[in-house]
Amino acid sequence: MRVAVIDDDPEILTWFIHYLKKEGHEVVTALDGDSGYQLMVDHEPDVALVDLQMPTMDGLAMTKKTLQALPQANIIIMTAYGSIQTAVEAMKMGAIEYLTKPLDADEVLITLKKVQEKLSLVKENILLKEQVKQFSRGDIFVTRNKKIQNLLDQAKSAANTDAPILITGESGTGKEVFAKYIYKNSQRAHKQFVVVNCAALSEQLLESELFGHVKGAYTGAYTDHPGYFEIADGGTIFLDETGELSPAMQVKLLRVLQDGEFSRVGDTKTRRSDVRIIAATNRDLRQLISEGAFREDFYYRINVFEFHLQPLRERPEDIMFFFEMFIEEYARQMNKTITQIDPHVRDLLLNHDWPGNIRELKNVAERTSILCSAETGIISSDLIPDRLAWSGRSGTMHEGQDFKLTKELVVKDFEVTFITQQLRRQNGNIAATAREIGVHPVFLRQKISSLGIDAKLIKSESVKA
Repeated sequence: MRVAVIDDDPEILTWFIHYLKKEGHEVVTALDGDSGYQLMVDHEPDVALVDLQMPTMDGLAMTKKTLQALPQANIIIMTAYGSIQTAVEAMKMGAIEYLTKPLDADEVLITLKKVQEKLSLVKENILLKEQVKQFSRGDIFVTRNKKIQNLLDQAKSAANTDAPILITGESGTGKEVFAKYIYKNSQRAHKQFVVVNCAALSEQLLESELFGHVKGAYTGAYTDHPGYFEIADGGTIFLDETGELSPAMQVKLLRVLQDGEFSRVGDTKTRRSDVRIIAATNRDLRQLISEGAFREDFYYRINVFEFHLQPLRERPEDIMFFFEMFIEEYARQMNKTITQIDPHVRDLLLNHDWPGNIRELKNVAERTSILCSAETGIISSDLIPDRLAWSGRSGTMHEGQDFKLTKELVVKDFEVTFITQQLRRQNGNIAATAREIGVHPVFLRQKISSLGIDAKLIKSESVKA
């Protein structure tokens, strides 16, 4: 754990640093209440040992102030004066335990062990609740698209095997939910389902998370740590953003896929694991292979079955289906009743390209649900974001729109298209784009904001490309 020790006695702090580090904990310290409070806010340690008698701010005042800022903080009070009553008062404020000085080393470890067990239970409960929430809502893959329905039938057959599966498709098309559909229909459904985002971790951290590490394998590896392949033995690992894996990591994973064998980082011992791999990517792996950025042998190993999820713009029958489903879900959360969806809303939704796919559609549904009047329960077109108000694919005016409004929408559509294209040419760099089109960067930022263009998304797409 990360342990904070706040005490005005330097000798006590030195003892804690040596003793607790030897036990595998990380230690941060402060010599008074003020700096101790700041340390708590900055580092948010797992547990803090706080002396009652300190200069500038005593332990009682620091406990009160800390718990106001961090209600979940675990604070253990230390007192050398037998002030049990004051310690009890601190516990009434929210401190979880107290220790009396002179400190007993075994008692300190036992107390910290209790905190560690409490933290483990809290994390397990949070994970369990999140899993129940996900499985009760979004893990049954629903669609009205015939092609996707056929994919689901094929996926159900593939689920009964142990063969690796590759799911491809643009971001936001539901690849993780599709993977969970396969998992739930497999013989491994009673075991772990672990999600790993390969793009979110550095290569060293990803290797440690997947295969585990032994104590001393690298700086900060204070204890042995099992990886996902051990934890999920008998279950399924979902490797999202597989196209971001380095060639070296692909080689290590290839060994597991072929032989079921791996080693923890820093260890020579070979371990075995029976794990089913489901991989997903929004990138063209064949193109990466031709560029030398992806191993051909690894590619053919992970795509024994390959399923491609079409983007939402190619599944028009799903747009209103999902929108109405999301609207109903959000309305239920907000205790609202949706009585009507304006016909113009349907036109706007069907005419949009949905670059963010289902994820973008869900965000629009959440926004309109929030803005919808609880009194009328009508989803009207004025609640839809401006970026959907006009689509280049539709050259006709909607009923009730006058020439002025249509002109404004056409101009806006041109601005969005033009600026987006220029940003992509400059890899999402706003300053470079401003120079290219001859405007001030501040003006361009304001225009981008008013048009609802996601410059960060364009930049991240350029980096990936």
